[in-house]
Amino acid sequence: MEFKFQKRRGIGNVITTLIILIASVVLGAGVIFFGGSMFQTNTQSESIKISNVHSWVTSTGDATTAFVVQNTGSKAITINSISLRGVSVPTSNWYHTINSNQTTLQTELPVDHTEDNVTLGGTATTMTSGSISLDQGEAAIVYLNEAGNIEAIDAGNTYSLQVQAGQATAVQQVQVVTG
Repeated sequence: MEFKFQKRRGIGNVITTLIILIASVVLGAGVIFFGGSMFQTNTQSESIKISNVHSWVTSTGDATTAFVVQNTGSKAITINSISLRGVSVPTSNWYHTINSNQTTLQTELPVDHTEDNVTLGGTATTMTSGSISLDQGEAAIVYLNEAGNIEAIDAGNTYSLQVQAGQATAVQQVQVVTG
């Protein structure tokens, strides 16, 4: 009995190399397109800046902190938390006014204010309590009452003020002065 096997040929070396090369190019292109689409959907950024920071304490221990927060990102933000000296400030102690006048934002913030208004540059400005939302480029003047458990003994010390809005965080050092 004679077996009639033909000499079978497999895929040639050249063809195998071409298949591997084409598969690598296709997979690489898929990774590049997927990665590119991930970055394109996240081009809007959240960024905030705080400036003009002041913290006052009276001899009776009443503390007030004031600062300007500006949305420097490319999308609207809402401030989630504010902490002074590592202590979170309750939203009920936040008082703010949205202001886009650069001159007013750079004016020294006065210690004298009420929960309803503050006088900035000779003009009485109405304040709102509660959470703060800022559109792109907007800024707010913020007053915090009784923030960070600051007492009269803390006058002269420097503490950290941290403001967080979504993925954006801004930290600034502030010295407590007697006011």
